[in-house]
Amino acid sequence: MTDNLDNVLLIALADRALDKFIVGEHFYFQEAKVDTQEPQNVMAAFDLVLDYWKKTKDETFPRKFATAMLKALGTYPDKNRAINVVAVWIWYYRHCLAQKKSNPEGIYGDLFEMSTAGVAGALKHELEVNKDELINDTRWAGESWNSKQGLWEPLMRVAVGVRDKLGGPDFVPDNL
Repeated sequence: MTDNLDNVLLIALADRALDKFIVGEHFYFQEAKVDTQEPQNVMAAFDLVLDYWKKTKDETFPRKFATAMLKALGTYPDKNRAINVVAVWIWYYRHCLAQKKSNPEGIYGDLFEMSTAGVAGALKHELEVNKDELINDTRWAGESWNSKQGLWEPLMRVAVGVRDKLGGPDFVPDNL
């Protein structure tokens, strides 16, 4: 990790704007090298998180990270964006933890452990409350090439995958 102004994670931490980094607000957005649009390139953003962790072992970071996801879910003006991105963050974090368990000497071998149960509970609630809006939102993974029910369908795939394949927290809505 470089300790310069090009590292948006360091800036987000210094500015107490980790929630904006999570949702990919303009300044904190990490561009994806793909043909489809995403609100935040979680994989590239997670590389910054992992690099920061490896270099600092900042014991306060996991709590700050989970708190920022909760803040995004609770206060971000574009509710569907926050829901979508937080779900992907949880999925990718659980994917990296699975990699850590299968290859402890690999790139994720010293990945921090954090509870995502509280975030998952809030995410589940937001999914249930915002179901209709998510079905009608055809941005990002909700585009017609990927879904017949807007963001709802891909979010359900993520939720079920986290629970059933990655051993993660259950945020599958009761009104599935």
